[in-house]
Amino acid sequence: MNEAKDNVTSLYVTDSQILTGSADACIRRYDIRLGFMYSDYLGGPISCATFTKDSQCTLAGLQGDAIRLIDNDTGKLLNEFSGHSNSEYKLECCMNSKDNYIYSGSEDSAVYIWDLITGKIISKLQHDYRVVHSISFHPTEEKLLSASLGCVYLWEIPEDND
Repeated sequence: MNEAKDNVTSLYVTDSQILTGSADACIRRYDIRLGFMYSDYLGGPISCATFTKDSQCTLAGLQGDAIRLIDNDTGKLLNEFSGHSNSEYKLECCMNSKDNYIYSGSEDSAVYIWDLITGKIISKLQHDYRVVHSISFHPTEEKLLSASLGCVYLWEIPEDND
């Protein structure tokens, strides 16, 4: 797996696939069972890449204020999420446990939450420090961990946001 032309900045593994994102603006999906590699050029350095729960789509955070949802079969852009700030740092993005909301850290002291279908920002979770760089959603419960500077925050997401 040496196809990346620049640093690999994101790595996600399932039982049958490996997903990488890199500074060369490509996401690469390796099908371990079939021995194939699929690549999509997204136009900007990738800071984070992850699969949806059904592995039919890839969520990719790009440095430069965009998060894109890509169909894995066609490479088609399904939606784009913007409004947060990401110009200097490697920020993480993820989906909630039901795959209906997108979450991302931001350089303006917040976690942004978008509706998957409409692409609109529905909420922000404010932090005390400038950059929210790391986030992780619980696999089955509506709980989010986020990190900013030296602090880790636990958020219980209300039922109306799931």
